[in-house]
Amino acid sequence: MKKSQLIKDAKRNLRLVMAESTVTAALLCMAVMTPFFNSIGLNNEQISLTQVIFTIVVLVLNIPTGYIADRISRKWANIIGDFVAGIALLFYATIGSFMGAVICEIVIGVAKALSGGVDQSLLKHFSGKLAEATNESESRILKSKTAKLQVARFACNIVLLALGGPIGAIDLRLAIALSSVNQFVGGIISFFIDDDSEKLVPTHKNPMKDMARVTKNALKLKPLRWRIFAYAVSKEMTHGIVWIVTPLFMQAGVPLSVVSLAWAFNAASAMVGAELARRFSHKLTDAQTLALPTALMVVSMLVMGINLNIITVWFYILMGIVQGWVAGTVSPMVQRYTKPSEQTSVLSLAMVISSLLYIPVVWLIGYVADMRLEYGLFATIAIFLPLSIITILKIKKNA
Repeated sequence: MKKSQLIKDAKRNLRLVMAESTVTAALLCMAVMTPFFNSIGLNNEQISLTQVIFTIVVLVLNIPTGYIADRISRKWANIIGDFVAGIALLFYATIGSFMGAVICEIVIGVAKALSGGVDQSLLKHFSGKLAEATNESESRILKSKTAKLQVARFACNIVLLALGGPIGAIDLRLAIALSSVNQFVGGIISFFIDDDSEKLVPTHKNPMKDMARVTKNALKLKPLRWRIFAYAVSKEMTHGIVWIVTPLFMQAGVPLSVVSLAWAFNAASAMVGAELARRFSHKLTDAQTLALPTALMVVSMLVMGINLNIITVWFYILMGIVQGWVAGTVSPMVQRYTKPSEQTSVLSLAMVISSLLYIPVVWLIGYVADMRLEYGLFATIAIFLPLSIITILKIKKNA
């Protein structure tokens, strides 16, 4: 095949992967989910429990589904995951109890486990093919494409969040039902991806033994192990407080009808963070790459926690920058030390470690936030500042 055709095919598949990942990245209903949960009788602790259950499902299934994607088809894992998520969201719009929310979260957890890590694995594969055809650096292309993807994902998030608030103000259930549309669109886009990525060749007849082998080897390699932990720590430092964000804005005096715009501003700041990652992250060491979001997280949550008001609540925008920076940097950090045939499996392992961290964190934040919302911010600092410092020191030692 001619080099020009190879470049054309690689770019086409990269566009499709990035398009699918973009449209499935956000939920139109996200900014109004807490009011919806409250409307069916759930308090902050129960909301947190639904997320703990979702996370447990993803945690249990992530490595097996990642192995299946590497072993059989990353493309079809994406297609099935997207369509199952879309169907689950349609059902979510009809529920009226804690148990109904739990069932929906379980199904969505299965869907997200199927598609988790697949986009990034395909992104690396097609970045490698483009690098081979153009004689460019695969690492540089992957970092650039990952950051560009995150900018696009956050841009999509802005549009959906801006729509979600007004639609939710009219009908909370309609906002949830419409959140299924982009999931179905993502599944359709995935049909057109030419997935010729390297498949995982098992070394054991028993797939459980093979999954254990991949996991053991990944954690045994110190540079990879600490970058997996860096992935988990940096991802979760802004994740645990997501369910108290709307209450924080409302307590600060922002009306519900405007809260979705506040979420949209946060998504815009995440775009800034991802763009900063694209421009500057290649100039930093991995330790410095993790230190930056840690510092921003501490500043943002300290300011809001000490004196929450209509002005200081906008320091949450720093959390958006953290989200964008992390989204554009930590996956390539892990992938650099991972075999091509094990990309989804190792990224799934990173997600499992992330989920193990999220489960106690989201419960604790929900629990203390029921006492006072600001306590959720202080709890986040108390957990993640020490973890970040330890991880940074270990990454410096195992560069």
